[in-house]
Amino acid sequence: MKAIIVPGITDMNKGDQALVWESYRLVKDTGLYQDIYILNSGDTDEEKKNLSEQTHKRGFPILENILKHPRRGQHKKDEHIKESKLELAKQIKNAGLDFLSTWFLILIANNTQLVKLFYGKKTQTTVSHFRESDAVFVKGGGFIHAYGEKTAPYLMWYFLFYVRLAKKMKKKVIFFPNSYGPFHGVTVKSQVKNVFSTLDLVYAREKVSSDAMSGLLGKNIPVEMDLGFFLEKGSEQKAVEILEKYGLDIADKIVGVTVRPWRFPGKDNPLELYANYLDSVYQLAQYAISKGFKIALCNQSIGPNSHEDDRNAIRDLLKKFGTNSNVFWINENLDCDDLKALYSYFSVFVGTRFHSVIFSLTSLVPSIAIGYGGNKAKGIMGDFNFDNLVVQIEDVTSNSLIKMFNEITDNYELSKNKISDYLYKLDVSRNRIMSDIINLYED
Repeated sequence: MKAIIVPGITDMNKGDQALVWESYRLVKDTGLYQDIYILNSGDTDEEKKNLSEQTHKRGFPILENILKHPRRGQHKKDEHIKESKLELAKQIKNAGLDFLSTWFLILIANNTQLVKLFYGKKTQTTVSHFRESDAVFVKGGGFIHAYGEKTAPYLMWYFLFYVRLAKKMKKKVIFFPNSYGPFHGVTVKSQVKNVFSTLDLVYAREKVSSDAMSGLLGKNIPVEMDLGFFLEKGSEQKAVEILEKYGLDIADKIVGVTVRPWRFPGKDNPLELYANYLDSVYQLAQYAISKGFKIALCNQSIGPNSHEDDRNAIRDLLKKFGTNSNVFWINENLDCDDLKALYSYFSVFVGTRFHSVIFSLTSLVPSIAIGYGGNKAKGIMGDFNFDNLVVQIEDVTSNSLIKMFNEITDNYELSKNKISDYLYKLDVSRNRIMSDIINLYED
């Protein structure tokens, strides 16, 4: 049998990369599918290379994506917090044209001759692969949410396009553990409800999201582990070499940190909130340094656009430090498993990118989560019984972060033991998902 994993791979975001790679591994381990494909991402040749090169080097089979991003590969480096009205207008125009094109494609998808008549060879090839597939798997993550933005209706169409295409062709669709909600915005709830009510398997990755989707669909949505938890560590030797490259030693007490640009959707004062967020992390770092720790700033995501490039936030944060011999920027573009190996040498982790927190927790590194974009951080940390170690990005303060840091360091072994006690669930959860997939074909 044949399977396709959607949406497209984004190698520049290491959490997303881990989710796609682990989706592939899980689907393969069911033993059901001989051919498994991953969609690429990107609009320009350069962007496609940046977003898919590491996956290609690992030998994963890749298909061409159909639906382009409204930005069309054009990214303004100075707009990582607030986007200009001109750029937004360009994207709205592109989105409108893309909606019409993909809506029509779904309408005629089962007619090979019409697809050949109206669409190019690359789209024809990918549609053909969908037509020949037996199942489509949606990688884990946290992209089914909206805050009432004017763009919310198209966002839902964009994220659910490949699912609609698969169901039009009567394929089995399995939605791997995701975070869901909130569902604010015109047509958002109706789109989500109409699509998800047709799926064969749907999982949430934490209880908060399970409750949100269960309430919308009127049926129970089971909770399983985020697929990022299943990622195995990469090269420890490479991790040690990177630490040494930047003047760090495995004997050092290191606080790993990830920060990101964030536009605070739905808020009227994004620049003020972003400044407060960075200042809170800065004050925590200074406090940790006073306690004998060193700070390692890490690239969890480096694109594809300026808003998803953590290096922009790191540069903004570094301006506050000036010259400080205890602050290190590990400025690398590592594969996700090698990045996890690096994190395993840290003593404490403070992560905004939630998969950086997952990589750390599964390496038994006590972690603080700064949540954004839906329910993922609050929900998963709650499932770990670490409700006291998570704060939303719009609510963060230096005092709250320092309090969390002290809770970890004052009870360090207890924190590690709590993590260890939870991780036994990993194999159980993964095996349960595989069993559910196999059972789809038992009838």
